[in-house]
This record gives sequence, C-alpha cells and structure tokens, in this order.
Amino acid sequence: MQVEIIYRILFIMAFIAMFTIRIYFQSKVLKDKREIDIKEGSLSLIAGSIAALTTIVFGAEYIFFPGTFGFTYAVPYPDWLRWLGALLLTVGIILLGLAHYHLGKSFHSLVVSKEEHTLVTTGPYSYIRHPIYTAYFMNYLGGGLLTGSLVLTFIPVIFFSILVTIRMPIEEEVMREEFGQEYLELEKRTGRLFPQIRK
Repeated sequence: MQVEIIYRILFIMAFIAMFTIRIYFQSKVLKDKREIDIKEGSLSLIAGSIAALTTIVFGAEYIFFPGTFGFTYAVPYPDWLRWLGALLLTVGIILLGLAHYHLGKSFHSLVVSKEEHTLVTTGPYSYIRHPIYTAYFMNYLGGGLLTGSLVLTFIPVIFFSILVTIRMPIEEEVMREEFGQEYLELEKRTGRLFPQIRK
C-alpha cells in the first residue's frame, strides 16, 4: 500500500508539471497578435480530445477515487513496469518543457500558418521535427504504466496516435510551403518522432 501512495504522488506531480508547462507557453501564444490560418480538420481534434478526456477522467479516478473503475486494473502491473512508467513520464516532461522553450512563440496547439513564422532548429528540434508529439506519447504511455491502468495505458495512446497520423503530414506540408528548401534540408537530417540512426 505504501508504494501505491508513492505512485499516486508521482502521478499528481507529473500532471501538475505537464499542465504548468502547457498553460505557461499557451498563455504566451495568446498574447501573439500575428494573423494565423488554421490548416487542420476536425477529425484529428476529436481524436486528441478523446485521448485528453480519457486521461482526465481515469486519472482523476486514480487520484481521488481509486478502484472505482475496477475493470481497468484487472491485470496487475509488476513494480518494475510501473517504475518504467515513472521514468518515461520524467523524460517526457523534460522533453516537453525543452521543446516548448525552443519553439517559443512559434508554438500553436493547432496546425496553423503564421505571419513571420520562424523555423526552429535548436534544442530537440535539431534531432527530431515533432518533439512535443514524442513527449506526449511518452507521457501518455508513462502515465498509464505508472497508474497500472489498462485504460490509461492504451486508450490515450491509441487516440493520440490517430491525431498524430492525421496531423503530421498536414503540418509538414505547411512547413514545406512556408520554408521550402530550408525545411527539406531539416527533413533530411532529422527524424519525425525519434532521432535518425546514422550509419
């Protein structure tokens, strides 16, 4: 029982850290008065909303009313798997913070075209083109493993995968249109979600 309290505290701390990072950088974007043109459809947003809502509902259950949704804990996770979840969350949160920091005012929660858009190639963007997506994959999976919840392990990851599968090609096409050869060169030397393995 004692270790379960530790898992719960770590999950709460991770949630607070992710929420703080997102709200802080989103607030900076809201102050940005440049015109934007939204390029994204509703299907990816629905998938992302399901991932987020599932995390909120089942995460709140784990924190405040543990055991209410008993079916989600039908398969007990070994401790080493739950500690792996804590590690994934830690790395994912650090990556999320770094990616937001380097992206700065170029960040937007939707796929958009902006006036005076800047191509960011520093920090994690020098290795991967979509580090925020990578961070969220790590955080969704890590949170699920840490809580020992089947629902939190799989449902957010599946629906976030749908969002990313739809969104990434649109986002990269927008970037090619805006930055041309500069972005094509970035594509050659970086991976989408993970660094390229060079021979």
